[in-house]
Amino acid sequence: MGWRKIIFSFLILVIISPLQVASQDDVMYRYHFLHPGLLNPAITGSEYFPQVNLTYQKQWVGIPQSPQVMLASASIRIGNFDYYNPRKLINTTHLKSRERIGLGLSLFSDRNGPYLQRGIHMAYAYHLVVGRGRLSLGLSGSTEQKMVDETIFHTTYPNDPLLTLTRESFMIYNANVGAYYYSPGFFGGVAAHHLIPQKNKLQPSSGIKPDFIIHGGYLFRSLGNPRLEISANARLLDYETLEYDLHIRSYIQDYHWLAISFRSYNALAMHLGIKISVFHLAYTFEANLSNVVRYHMGTHAIHLGMNLGMRRTEGF
Repeated sequence: MGWRKIIFSFLILVIISPLQVASQDDVMYRYHFLHPGLLNPAITGSEYFPQVNLTYQKQWVGIPQSPQVMLASASIRIGNFDYYNPRKLINTTHLKSRERIGLGLSLFSDRNGPYLQRGIHMAYAYHLVVGRGRLSLGLSGSTEQKMVDETIFHTTYPNDPLLTLTRESFMIYNANVGAYYYSPGFFGGVAAHHLIPQKNKLQPSSGIKPDFIIHGGYLFRSLGNPRLEISANARLLDYETLEYDLHIRSYIQDYHWLAISFRSYNALAMHLGIKISVFHLAYTFEANLSNVVRYHMGTHAIHLGMNLGMRRTEGF
């Protein structure tokens, strides 16, 4: 039975491996370990405790003005969960709808040289009991600013016609949807981002098109301690760029974890997470496997998460 579960967990890889993939990833979807709502709004509130998470990433350390990303997110499951009795069995009487609602807020800033994008996502998810698992449907609205800041350049010739030395920006208002199923072992979902196609005013020849995401994995609880989790996600960006990540994570004492990720743009990432009281600390190091690795010291990210009050030890 164990081999069947492993094969099922890697089903996404079998589907996407023959396809051509892109060389660069959208960093907004990369850190789903601490910011799952950015990957799929339906995940919002799937944990049974309020939480806040922060991430800072510096890409290609050693290269001047290399990309850097800051992420912040918070989520909460509304209600007191009266529809569970003390033995964690579902009580079908006096079920309150608000106890199935998850709310989330995410902020991000992504700077790559003169190009800057930043924004805010507000998410809503509704969670349903389906057999031994839960099915949630999510919706998020986003407000994003895209900017080209040429004031950071120092020109040799003051009247260079190719540079305006000004800031040019525009705002985008959009929507994202998703569905997510999770149980004590299996979890998976689908999501669509940027549902409203728009023009890119900074690059008139290109537009902003929807992104489609499929993700899933399996946690092998029967293996004892440490426990093993295998997951993957695939992303079709702008109808044309396919990217994927594969993850293997090992939990130690249920809270601490080690993980390794292979990314489709030819990079390998290693993660370490530890829990101290209500805090979760994590560090990520990513190495590019191409020749560009000779010109920088890798990509580094630090993460801080905090649980703001344990409602239940688990959601099941």
